Amino acid sequence: MTNTPETDTAAAVNAALDELLDQLDLQRNGDGADTFRGKGSGFDEFGLYGGHVLAQAVVAAQRTVDEGRLMNSVHAVFLRGGDGMAEVDYTVDRVREGRAFCSRRAQAHQFDRLIFELMATFHVPETGKVDIECPLPDDAPPPESLPTYQECIAEVGPIFGEQWSYMTRPVEYRLAHAPWAPTGPSPRGGIDYWFRAPRRLPDDPAIHEAVIAYMSDDCLADNVIVPYGVTWLDSEVQVVSLDHAMWFHAPARADEWIYCEQRPLMAGGNRGTAEARFWQDGRLVATAVQEALARL
Repeated sequence: MTNTPETDTAAAVNAALDELLDQLDLQRNGDGADTFRGKGSGFDEFGLYGGHVLAQAVVAAQRTVDEGRLMNSVHAVFLRGGDGMAEVDYTVDRVREGRAFCSRRAQAHQFDRLIFELMATFHVPETGKVDIECPLPDDAPPPESLPTYQECIAEVGPIFGEQWSYMTRPVEYRLAHAPWAPTGPSPRGGIDYWFRAPRRLPDDPAIHEAVIAYMSDDCLADNVIVPYGVTWLDSEVQVVSLDHAMWFHAPARADEWIYCEQRPLMAGGNRGTAEARFWQDGRLVATAVQEALARL
């Protein structure tokens, strides 16, 4: 069988997903405590990708929670830059164990230095009378009509640097709006895209939560510099994620199409805040907000 560019790309995305799932399979330390170790990202162009440590911390917190409780919120702070080539150690504190909710604090260390801290809450699913929907934007095009991330970067070049631009993402990634897409930024001044894992994942909700958390950091900080027409490679640009909050509104599968709409909310004093909303099957399933240092 002769491989085509499409089959070569599919194989590469599946290999990248295998690598991500391996990185998310944290190893429990043998001392009996809630301590874990995760692999690094394997590249160091801009240090440790925030979504990498965020997703691993989510997994560490999940490992200490009883089955049947779903993650409903994450509040995280990026304290120091990480090393993408080094392993990361996680310690989980069981803050609260309630009947409907429980809380966990996860801390990430490299070289005995605290680099990241996360507070996560988990909820036993309930039903109630309050039900408000935020509909999928009317202008969201179908994913099959859009170019892939790889096709867009092939046109514009390595605007994020060689490693980050040309690395294969672990998901199918279709760009609706971005400075590096043919359509440019969205009317809201942001970045919109569809994503899904390239193959069926296990039914364990924890895996899907972790993959969606990993993707929630992708390009989010970029939204605060998009209106200025600059990129990470401009010599005077400095963009660093400061904190990240996320809410899981409803169960979602990372192996089915999710539409992500990102937008800048405000910027001033060399800080900026951006928002991301995630829809699946027309339903809002998650929201993320991030503040970033943005010096131009």
